[in-house]
Amino acid sequence: MTPTHERAARTSTHERAARTKDPHPQHATPLPGEMRRTLLRHMPAAVDEMEEAVRTGLPHYTHIVDGTYGYSVRQIIDRTVNCFISIHDTGLRGPAATAEIIALYERIGARHGRLGCPLDALRDALDLAGRVACRRLIKDAYRLHWPAPLLATLTEDTFTLIGTAIAAATRGYAEESHRAPLDVQRDRLRDALVAEPDDRARPLAELAAAADWRLPGTLAVLALPPGDHPQTHVLPPEVLADRSPAAPYLILPNPRTPGPRWLPRTEGAALGPVVPADRGAVSLRWARRGLELVERGTLPADTPLRCVDHVAVLTAFRSGDLLEAAAAELLGPLLELPPRRREPLLETLLVYLRCGDNAVLTAERLHVHEQTVRYRLRQITQLTDGNCPDPERHLETMLVLTRLLSPGTADEGAGASRWRARVRAGTRTRDGEAGDAARAHPPARPKQA
Repeated sequence: MTPTHERAARTSTHERAARTKDPHPQHATPLPGEMRRTLLRHMPAAVDEMEEAVRTGLPHYTHIVDGTYGYSVRQIIDRTVNCFISIHDTGLRGPAATAEIIALYERIGARHGRLGCPLDALRDALDLAGRVACRRLIKDAYRLHWPAPLLATLTEDTFTLIGTAIAAATRGYAEESHRAPLDVQRDRLRDALVAEPDDRARPLAELAAAADWRLPGTLAVLALPPGDHPQTHVLPPEVLADRSPAAPYLILPNPRTPGPRWLPRTEGAALGPVVPADRGAVSLRWARRGLELVERGTLPADTPLRCVDHVAVLTAFRSGDLLEAAAAELLGPLLELPPRRREPLLETLLVYLRCGDNAVLTAERLHVHEQTVRYRLRQITQLTDGNCPDPERHLETMLVLTRLLSPGTADEGAGASRWRARVRAGTRTRDGEAGDAARAHPPARPKQA
């Protein structure tokens, strides 16, 4: 072999070795900020794929988690991935980097312990999510030309984080199992009372007997603001409390109206409807929806707010998309008016409908003269060609007006503006289609005699 051929062979061998060691040796490791932006850009798709893998592989377990754990499967995955990204963004290592994930999984492990649910399913779920994460990291490494050492670090950190999560869950599970047996039974009963009926592993009567708790005929759930610890309240022994800082709540057996004496101390809380003892999930669901609107300023921060006193607002805010579509049809040209003219007309119409079409009572409620009310109603009739208010659709009109005029809608700023803009756009679209139809099919002229 000639010297030239020998140099070429050595060069070829070195190139192959370099390619084997690092698929993209010419590319430097991205800076932490660049890495964070890249990971965040692909995070929604990654979370979607992980959630799909876990739900497909462990359908029964994910159903139980969504119903009883205080976090949905997606929320747990999302927070775990966010923690992973934060570690690489800050460059931290050790306990300081994983404090959030440790706290999260200790709570999840403790909840497993209270429910008597083994941790095997949680380990399987983390394993499924970890496989998806590694598969996506490998694909992105080749697509984005990451150097091999970076890919190795990301993969190793993925499994390290999973190990940290499992260790934290195991610790929370063990600590829960060492608690007083009666406390554990009461927590299991509490979780079962607010779970969907199909998600209960044991009958409520059996759980209540084990917890030395008399099963009531009815109950209501009081949702507390985040960070409000139930242990700071002096609670009667029959009240069951969830002390999780993110979403604490109390279960009140056989609640009286307006409520026990200690309830006025729970300012900013929301009391769900009174329901049969096996329908606690319904009361908790509406209590948390009421709490959400209290935090947004839509509903008053009473002590506490009673959801049954605000049915219209709660219903309106749970049906925003449908009401948006109906608003253009029900209110039409009123939505095209400038705010200073539109708001008094809409407010008058809502109060008028609530008062049973009584202009005198409407004037008293609005603190205006009766003639002012009648003048505004005539304006509404003229602007809508007599189509509003439609006597057959009073309820729908009231719901739409409640959504439009609620304080929280006004405080949402750009979000509320976009909502109203879509409603007005729907009005213009509907009017435009009507105009096109009229032009396409003009009315026939009467024949001259």
